Amino acid sequence: MRPIVVFSLFLTLIFSSGVSLAGSDNENLKNQYNSGVPSEKNQPAHLVEAIVLFDEIYNIDISEGHYRVSAELMMIWDGNTDQFVSEFGDSVIHGKHLDEFLETTWSPEFFISNAANPRVTHYKTLDVIDGKFELFERFEADLSIDAVMPRYPFGNLDLYMEIAAFSGNQNFMRWKPKEILIGHDDAHHVIVKGNWRVHRTGLEETVRSSLNHGGKEKFSYLVSHVNVVHDAMTALQKVILPLSSIIILSLVLNHFLSTTALTSGQIRELSSDYGINLSAQITLFLVIPALKFSLASEMPATYYLNLTDGLFILATLVVAFNLLISVVSLSLAVNGKIQKSCKLENYAEIASPIFTIIAFLLILYQTSGNSGH
Repeated sequence: MRPIVVFSLFLTLIFSSGVSLAGSDNENLKNQYNSGVPSEKNQPAHLVEAIVLFDEIYNIDISEGHYRVSAELMMIWDGNTDQFVSEFGDSVIHGKHLDEFLETTWSPEFFISNAANPRVTHYKTLDVIDGKFELFERFEADLSIDAVMPRYPFGNLDLYMEIAAFSGNQNFMRWKPKEILIGHDDAHHVIVKGNWRVHRTGLEETVRSSLNHGGKEKFSYLVSHVNVVHDAMTALQKVILPLSSIIILSLVLNHFLSTTALTSGQIRELSSDYGINLSAQITLFLVIPALKFSLASEMPATYYLNLTDGLFILATLVVAFNLLISVVSLSLAVNGKIQKSCKLENYAEIASPIFTIIAFLLILYQTSGNSGH
């Protein structure tokens, strides 16, 4: 099998697998985020419309499974607004006035259930618009997520936030998802920091059990989803192309620097092609850990095998296989067993590319789990 054919097959497998994985992610995400709205038959005492806006999403850490957000939440509900209008008119209240007024009337209260620490509230305001209360809060939080991304750097990552109501059970208060926004329209900065881009967003309401109120009642949860994908071009230029080059170069050296490259009956000098092939394979073998070390700060150190780890393993196995063939072939030739050396290299020219393709398919299979949430 010619090295150029192996090269073409290998790159075709990589890119086709990336496209198929992206396609399957899109299919899985079509019906993933359905906004839940309480049914007409079971209307709660307070139905709170919710708008979530993310000002910044940063410190996305796949290894630790967390990220940080700076977000805004607008809560809108019907209530007796007469007292507010008579006391404040068209004013937007905050600080001391807000705290004192909320003590006299019902308002939605919540916590972020997947936050590693209590959220830090920057400020809150309250207003009445069209006969409805509008309670605004801007906060930041450190959130924990299920950061399983076996297809890394391909695939998607669900940055979710779970806002749990606790000022009443589902019969007393329910969230009504209205809208999720990524940054303000007039914002001129990057919302999602790092080498990520937003792929899809969603906002849904669900109910979950809680130990609160005796542990027998369910409370309303507002769950936001910001589905992000990694920039594949960075992975292509930093991981896939360098490792592909190492694998293909190893196969090419193993093919051309062999005794079978000579015309029938000729015997080459052992100090030339044998030495070049052996030293080149050793060099490639040492380049792989050096490349991985140079990318250590940019690649996630996950507890599971991801595609990037698999490609490094593949490159190591291929180069180690070809290096072993070179050592054994040289040993046979030095001991005068030229015929066996030629047979071994004939075998290696076929076995090495086949081994490469099979190993790549196995790694692709092991890392093909769906990472969408």
